[in-house]
Amino acid sequence: MPPIEEIAKRKFLLENPRGICVSPPGLGLLDQIEREMGKDLTGIQLSDLNEGLPPIIVENLQLAKEMEMKIEGNQVSVSMLNPAYRSLYMSEDLKSIRFLGCPLASAIACAIAKSTGKIVAIQKVDFSQEDQTVKVLYRIIEA
Repeated sequence: MPPIEEIAKRKFLLENPRGICVSPPGLGLLDQIEREMGKDLTGIQLSDLNEGLPPIIVENLQLAKEMEMKIEGNQVSVSMLNPAYRSLYMSEDLKSIRFLGCPLASAIACAIAKSTGKIVAIQKVDFSQEDQTVKVLYRIIEA
């Protein structure tokens, strides 16, 4: 993680450690999810997130036809049927989609991070064009 001073200065390019800061593509969507849930997700239990997030995404926001979320230790797997951003996964030109995720996958990563207070990485993204399913594996990083 970059020093807080560099984050506070809103630096895009970082010196130590060397890298870049990118706003998550799902940050705005996370705000909408929190409004729909009627609560700030900071510090809520992962089990509560697991219970509340799928209905918000499927029923309220209609961003996927179905969504399933499973928590196993420091990993969270999410399967979404016919998500709104599926066309992004079909493009061969979008390399960033595999590690940043689409706005929905990114918003889920942000929700997990906000809930746990820990860094969350998208470990793996699989897209099946045949059944229109996106599967995302997130890893909660213990600092």
